Amino acid sequence: MPRLFIAIDLPDAVKDQILSLREHDLPPGRWSRREALHLTLHFIGDVPEGVARAYQRVLGAVDTAAFDLRIQGVGQFPINDRPRVIWAGVQNGPELRALHEAVGSALEREGFRRERRRFHPHVTLMRFRKPLRRGLASRWLNAHIDFTVEPFRVEKFALYESDLQPSSAVYSKRGVYALKSR
Repeated sequence: MPRLFIAIDLPDAVKDQILSLREHDLPPGRWSRREALHLTLHFIGDVPEGVARAYQRVLGAVDTAAFDLRIQGVGQFPINDRPRVIWAGVQNGPELRALHEAVGSALEREGFRRERRRFHPHVTLMRFRKPLRRGLASRWLNAHIDFTVEPFRVEKFALYESDLQPSSAVYSKRGVYALKSR
């Protein structure tokens, strides 16, 4: 059964800058692989193959304009507790929110449910098996709080399938959807 999510892929130059954040100032965890760096718009989860094909069709109807996006800042999930995830932030501007909303609306029109979690755009950098003790990542987070990447153009998004392997997930694109140039 395919495990799906909808995401924006990142340009290679942006991935290079994000990967420059890898340091040994953090406790052992699993850094995201270069090919796994993306910005999730909606997580779908496990669905039957026929439903996966329906998602591919529905996403072709999303009609929003291309826009510029900036990676900026770093943080952790949970935000005010012992972290399990370290992330790079994404400016949540009106264009990104419009794309997120357009995807959610297209899914709802076809009877699919929207993701229930609040949209908090980010790029996952690192995961920890167990939550870290409070404050353990603070030094690294404070050192990189001003991290920023030059804006890049978002001209498409994709439907991804995630194949969970013992070492990490392997992502493959099931469909790519162009945004309108206006």
